[in-house]
Amino acid sequence: MPVGSIQKGKELVGKGVGGGGTQCAGCHGPALAGVGGIPALAGRSPSYAVRQLYDFKSGARAGHGSEMMKPVVEKITLQEMIALAAYAASLPPDGALQGK
Repeated sequence: MPVGSIQKGKELVGKGVGGGGTQCAGCHGPALAGVGGIPALAGRSPSYAVRQLYDFKSGARAGHGSEMMKPVVEKITLQEMIALAAYAASLPPDGALQGK
């Protein structure tokens, strides 16, 4: 991961991504541990997360939830995808940071 990616990803999660202000935690939960049928991002492999974001943006991913993700990833850059993936991977997968 590029130096500073985790911090940049944390900032993007807090302020919103892609210029649209959509905050990841709004759907994926405050610790990105998932909510209901919305999957967890915390603790996931960075390469998996970047691939999913890229596929949402390119339209290659068209399953359940892809319509909700389209406006989120529409303006996101590859560097932002990498930063978001780095931050999410740095979080504990069990949501231990929830509410902090």
